[in-house]
Amino acid sequence: MCGIAGIFNHPSPGIAMEIMVGALRHRGPDDQGVYLDPEGRVAIGQTRLSIIDLSPAGHQPMSYGDGRFWIVFNGEIYNYRELKTELEQAGHRFRSTSDTEVVLASHAEWGTNAIRRFRGMFAFALYDRAPGPGAPSMVLARDRLGIKPLLYAEKEGALVFASELRALIASGLVAKQVDPEAVLDYLAVGAVFQPRTILAGVQALPPGCWMEVRGKAHRIVRYWDLHEATVGLRQELKNISFDDAVGQVRHLLLDAARYSMVSDVPVGAFLSGGIDSTSVVGLMSEASGQRNRTFSVGFEEASRCIDERHHARIAAKYLGTEHQEFVVTAADAKNVFPEVVDSIDQPSLDGTNTWLVSRLARASVKVAVSGLGGDELFAGYPHFRWIADAAQDCPHGWAAGLAVARALHSIRPNRFSQYCLFRYAPPAGRLALLRRLLNDAALYCDVLPAWNRDASMRLTRRQEVFLRKNADAVQQTSYGECRGYLVSTLLRDGDVMSMAHGLEVRPMLLDHPLVEFVYALPADLKLRGKINKGLLVHAAEKYLPEVLRSRPKMGFEMPFGRWMAGPLCDRVRSLLDCPTAATLFRREYLDRLLKQVAKGSPPRELWAWAILLAWLEQYKLELPS
Repeated sequence: MCGIAGIFNHPSPGIAMEIMVGALRHRGPDDQGVYLDPEGRVAIGQTRLSIIDLSPAGHQPMSYGDGRFWIVFNGEIYNYRELKTELEQAGHRFRSTSDTEVVLASHAEWGTNAIRRFRGMFAFALYDRAPGPGAPSMVLARDRLGIKPLLYAEKEGALVFASELRALIASGLVAKQVDPEAVLDYLAVGAVFQPRTILAGVQALPPGCWMEVRGKAHRIVRYWDLHEATVGLRQELKNISFDDAVGQVRHLLLDAARYSMVSDVPVGAFLSGGIDSTSVVGLMSEASGQRNRTFSVGFEEASRCIDERHHARIAAKYLGTEHQEFVVTAADAKNVFPEVVDSIDQPSLDGTNTWLVSRLARASVKVAVSGLGGDELFAGYPHFRWIADAAQDCPHGWAAGLAVARALHSIRPNRFSQYCLFRYAPPAGRLALLRRLLNDAALYCDVLPAWNRDASMRLTRRQEVFLRKNADAVQQTSYGECRGYLVSTLLRDGDVMSMAHGLEVRPMLLDHPLVEFVYALPADLKLRGKINKGLLVHAAEKYLPEVLRSRPKMGFEMPFGRWMAGPLCDRVRSLLDCPTAATLFRREYLDRLLKQVAKGSPPRELWAWAILLAWLEQYKLELPS
């Protein structure tokens, strides 16, 4: 795991490159390096967190082919040993035991199509000093699910890229201008939908894609898409029995665990006591045959209603792990908030819990496995059933019913009104309703008009690109979740918040063969019975104590309200009174928020606004007029 950066086709990239690498030091505290092409128009750099091949032979930027190919690599290729054996049989020789050198040799042997053979999580930039006719000089690539980040921008024919936005800002080659469409995303759901970022002109390379760069031109090639990759498999599994599906999932889970344990350093795990994390830790134990180290974060007595330590302890005892936990107090929030804002790279509502548990884990290990992605894959959220019911009863929506549901929800939002919205909305509209911070009525009432014009229509259009034909309602929702919430919030935030502490996090359940198989299964197998994520529970039952198997799905909530009404009260008030807040929200809404803070009952969305306003303040950015 590392931080990578690069500048292509620029007259003097060297100084900017050194600054960018410095901005990524937290991602790779073990080593760093820069390669400047002799012609002076290309520079790539890396900061290294040593996981595979801890020796100096793993140093990056790394070359291959007598200095023809150069690479900066972030992530892990779990099947690198199998690929290395195949490449050695083809005549390739290696100087290191790293997966990075295998990527280089794979490119030398198979070209960009080598990327299709990689199993793991990765983002890399590979420079070819002597490309053949029609071949690209530079290739940027990202893994199938978007676990690892890669951001880029263009300026006057030059291409600049990095693992984090902070490095692009530090380069001085990116305009510090906020993207208004990104602000709308943030107001709606507390995150920015990729490939957009909070900065205009800066984009994320989409998951499952590589970019080929030739001179001043580039093109993006999609090499994997979850729906397209499973066309034959969906047909093959159409009539599979539940027991057979459970058996196949169990096999794929163990396979994913074996690959996720590939490392030259000890591997730990996040453990909340939920189905996903407990299953993952159990699978790790079976795959490694060792006692694992697990970590969880809890909250002081006043916040015990959202404290998962009890369930984590049950799981840890059952699985025999060496378990550590850390209790966060309200007093800690005053110090945590500015560090979270600094680590988050671009504004997001999510990620604070990952920041906390990563800080705990990093004191003991460099690598931690997580159960992230289980809900999106195994239909763990309640809205999977809601959308499936709505698709069956009212497949294309019902305008009159939707109007009534919207009116009801604007007056008194509750679980029933939310269900009605899902029932009557069109398919893309159902996806656009997920995880809303401000509903349509609030966007129009609380946000200044310049920021909310046609908001509902624009948010629905964001989701239309995720709708896939020949998919059942659960597959359609999983696809939308993977292309939206998973990559833009959970994975993005998980990466920057763990790497803020120099910790690599591996989401075991996102091993792509497992993802493809579960996605391809019919909806009734994933929604079978009353047990949440029953398919996963049955496949991993040997690792789950009885008390956790039937545990109802609980949304994890941080005690943000208590923090903002307590130790962060003055800071939140100052942010609400700043000029930037007045360019975004109506005065009446800001006054209402201030009163709620004074009464000790700030709403959940205020945490998102505090993060946004503090981040803009830190980078000295203003919202466009």
